Amino acid sequence: MNDLGTVSVEAAANQAGGADRGTPLLADQNGTSAATTLRQEDIARQPGTQNVAQQIGKVVGVNSYSRDASGLFGGGYSIRGFDSTQIGLSLNGVPLNDPGTFAVTPQVYTDSENLCSIDVNQGTSAGAVAQHGAVGGQVSMSQCVPTDTPKTTVSQSFGSYNNFKSFIRANTGLMYDDALKGYVSYSHAQSDYFVGPGAADRHHVDGRFDLKLEGGSSLTVTSFYNLSENTYIRNITKSQYAAYGYRNGWLTTPPTILSGSKAAFSANNPAFPYTPANIGYGDYQWEPSRDGFVSIDGKFPLTDTIDLQVTPYFLHHLSGSSTEVLLKENGYTNKFLSSPVGAFTAYGTANTNALLVQMSQNEFDRVGNTATLTGRFGEHTISGGLWAEYTHQHQLNPFQQIDPLTNTIADIFFQSHLIRDNKGRILTSRDWVTDYYNTTLSLSDSIALFDDRLHIDLSGRERIYDRTFHNLPSGNSNLTDAYLDYKVKRNYSFFLPSFGVRYDLDEENQVFFNASMSARVPPNFADGRLVDNTKNTVSIRDLKAENSLSFDTGYRYKGDLLNVNATAFLIKYSDRIAVTIKNDATLSSKYTNIGSTTAVGGEIELGTKPYEGWSVLVSQAINDDTLDSDIKVEDGSKALPTKGKQYFNAPKYITNATLMYEDGPLYGFARAKWTSSVFATLTNDIRLPGYTTVDFGLGYKLKGTAFLDAIPGAQDGEFKLNLTNILNSKYLYINPGNSTGVQISSAGTPFFYLGAPFSVVASLSLDF
Repeated sequence: MNDLGTVSVEAAANQAGGADRGTPLLADQNGTSAATTLRQEDIARQPGTQNVAQQIGKVVGVNSYSRDASGLFGGGYSIRGFDSTQIGLSLNGVPLNDPGTFAVTPQVYTDSENLCSIDVNQGTSAGAVAQHGAVGGQVSMSQCVPTDTPKTTVSQSFGSYNNFKSFIRANTGLMYDDALKGYVSYSHAQSDYFVGPGAADRHHVDGRFDLKLEGGSSLTVTSFYNLSENTYIRNITKSQYAAYGYRNGWLTTPPTILSGSKAAFSANNPAFPYTPANIGYGDYQWEPSRDGFVSIDGKFPLTDTIDLQVTPYFLHHLSGSSTEVLLKENGYTNKFLSSPVGAFTAYGTANTNALLVQMSQNEFDRVGNTATLTGRFGEHTISGGLWAEYTHQHQLNPFQQIDPLTNTIADIFFQSHLIRDNKGRILTSRDWVTDYYNTTLSLSDSIALFDDRLHIDLSGRERIYDRTFHNLPSGNSNLTDAYLDYKVKRNYSFFLPSFGVRYDLDEENQVFFNASMSARVPPNFADGRLVDNTKNTVSIRDLKAENSLSFDTGYRYKGDLLNVNATAFLIKYSDRIAVTIKNDATLSSKYTNIGSTTAVGGEIELGTKPYEGWSVLVSQAINDDTLDSDIKVEDGSKALPTKGKQYFNAPKYITNATLMYEDGPLYGFARAKWTSSVFATLTNDIRLPGYTTVDFGLGYKLKGTAFLDAIPGAQDGEFKLNLTNILNSKYLYINPGNSTGVQISSAGTPFFYLGAPFSVVASLSLDF
């Protein structure tokens, strides 16, 4: 079991101002595995709209991306070659990854103003009982505790590309005989997309209430609601980027003919020849989301040495991405059907060509509970845990007709105004219903010997996973699984042990070692598109769960002038899942276990104590992640030469350097990050070049200034200026949440996103 509890306690003490911060840019670590903690002051120095992917981008070994500088359009990250679908993400201990794809939407879960720490565990998730897909590490967000005194915080920011954020938080202070305290916050943020046309619009509410009960028990209720109405960001090929660079935006002129034989897209969309105009109409491209969350964390001391913690939770998620499609009458027949089921009526005409907008839609409801019983017996702290969770997911690809007068659609969430077939059913090219059952039993022993100079963590988790995937006839016979009703049931169970040890050589020098196993089941997308329409049969693939065996060994130095964290790691990742290719070297949307990879590398962080206000943090990560064998194509007659090749989207080198100055109310920092080149295919025949970004920040605390004194009721405040990518570096990056949809070779024509350009944000916050 990782020593995450120790990390959290230290972070909370520093945030309260009750402890020496030591190294301002590098939090102390005392666990038995590699880890990094971002404290409240680290988070607060960044722009308020930044999402968690951007926040952890400064952590050693983290390769992070955002679709724009504001963070409102989302993003992702990878650590040691594992991307965000392979890394667990949690909020206050509750898992957040998508149940089917394990994807995350980092812009959704909380406002950064309410975050007090982000813990990044590289390579292991042994400290997390509840997690989804955490085969390569864990990112844990913790929200701040409400204040004991009433306080209201307001902030306003403005920046490039019409970016703004308005934030307000009201703390109640202690109430009802000091038993209850809490806060509620609301924010509204917007930003235009830097390529255009397109924008993001986000409304967010956070809430937390802490209640003290008799006998030392307590309840903490946390919740959030998020509504985002964003433009779907377009990805492009290298050929398109080479020809038109950052002019690869959506079309601003709508199509003119929506139905009949002459109905057509706004434009065709070939890889080349290519012009900026033949892309697709911007007002049809949407990526909205709606999320609601609530958890109740109950802590109950049963005796002086035994505690019970129970955390039930609920999460609702609805999202999708839409674009224009042309449906043709001749696509709605199938030789295995007695009559066409796909007949539809659009624009007042039945069974004819029609230009519509279609959404890839994902909706799920998740309910779960984690219960942990912890006992302290001398040098031993023994914990037993039970995690149980049920998720119901529905994935559709419905259609909506376009208003010919306004060239808009009525409902960007596609909950109404949907096209139906001649039997009244929703017309869709996908209708998937998946039920997930997750259960984990865990037992751990944390042993502190010789006044905790020697610390040993032992843990084991028994993971039980059951999934039922139901493909329903969808009424669109263009796709192979549209007309058959079938189910796929998958059951997995595995035991995941871990061992960690930390030894303090003296007060300044510390060594540690960790070994852990993790696993991830195949995504539910692997169970779709299984119909062979030449034989009218369903072929279900036998897929193994992915497994990782991770070893960390490291050294920490905590001196008078600087702190050093150094880690060497070895990761064996078995039965990796990816998309296979057919014998004609074209991609196929079939998932298979492609073999194993081996990652060998190291990470080092060096952070100085303040000297006349100056502090420095330098980090270097090296990761040599290679495939262990050649990959066979579908028919098995030949193999692609992938043995020894670098794994997809795994930079070999990442360098970070931060210089900060603090003098009373004033602080400023400059940060540079270099990310080496990555390969976009497993055959290494497409390479994306490396790039460097440089950020700058400046802040001034307003307490005691004439400006603050002139504002009635104001107690504290801060002005902040952030400049990101000041060199305006232009680069491409790979979809960070796509590890199971990797391109095998250049025949698949990979798509990429544009890196965020130079941006400026200024903000003012006040406490009343």
